[in-house]
Amino acid sequence: MRFQVMVVILILLSAAVPAACAYGRSVEDLVGSFSIGKTIKIGSSSECFSTADDADPLTPPASGTVSPLSDDQAPGIAGLIIQPQQVALASLPGQVNLTAHLIDDQAVWAAKAAFSGPDGGEAAAIFTSQSRTSGTAKDGIYESSMILAGNETGEWHLQNLTLVDSTGNRKTLQEGDLAGTGLPTVIAVV
Repeated sequence: MRFQVMVVILILLSAAVPAACAYGRSVEDLVGSFSIGKTIKIGSSSECFSTADDADPLTPPASGTVSPLSDDQAPGIAGLIIQPQQVALASLPGQVNLTAHLIDDQAVWAAKAAFSGPDGGEAAAIFTSQSRTSGTAKDGIYESSMILAGNETGEWHLQNLTLVDSTGNRKTLQEGDLAGTGLPTVIAVV
């Protein structure tokens, strides 16, 4: 009887403790001319790995609060750096680093830069609060990377850049919109 009571108490205590979740990032330099970036999610329960969180990194959680001063403006981009802008075909697959200066009147949630290659390949870089290296959610510098793969020389074009704020306001800028502002949109594979 005493053992059963102890088991019930342990079950109740473990149910009262919230799930602990954490993310970690590392970049490993490999022999050759590229490195691999990894994001690892560690959790104490299956709640940490629910598909709702993983479905779309550009969708902020629903807040449910509405006020007369609600945010109705999507974020903007004040700067973009792509490094390198020229990649040797022999070094593919290779990493390209992107740095974005993102701004919003309330808070940037995430952004995604989607590229397409000369052979139809696709690559994307996602910027989130975990990738903000300086500034604030209203005016910050974000870093991300992506891997280019393929076997053709030519140009990878930034097809679109999607910007989302913490209330879900979304703006998608096409390659022409970005090139018109002087931001880089092309990576050459030579």
